Amino acid sequence: MGIIWLQSSHFNPESVFALSSLLDVNVILLLGILFELAHFFEFGLLYLLLIMSLLTFGKLNSTKEILAASLALSYGLIDEIHQMYVPFRSFSYFDLIKNCIGVWVVSYIVHRCYFIRKNSRSGAVLRKITKQDKNNTAV
Repeated sequence: MGIIWLQSSHFNPESVFALSSLLDVNVILLLGILFELAHFFEFGLLYLLLIMSLLTFGKLNSTKEILAASLALSYGLIDEIHQMYVPFRSFSYFDLIKNCIGVWVVSYIVHRCYFIRKNSRSGAVLRKITKQDKNNTAV
């Protein structure tokens, strides 16, 4: 959350425009696409980290999934409101939608790996988080 906050506080999109005279148009276009995809990645990763932290308190269930998604999406809203007060940044409904899509995609993958594809490596890693106690022995 701190990294997202710092990134949204200090990134100036106009600085990329200043590079337009130095870089090829295709490179500028690629940078723009990568910046837009960052929303999917950032908030999907935030959801995953929240899920992993909640797994330390016990098995995954729908309450924990909803809590993690709600926290990630609420933080996305808080970050967009915060950007209204940052120079060169603004509130964007499109960014909120991208945040929602990132959380939804990762939540779908986590749910599928944890509950449906029980033999997947990702699901095994997630289930292993729950099975460890403070002494690193199986519960």
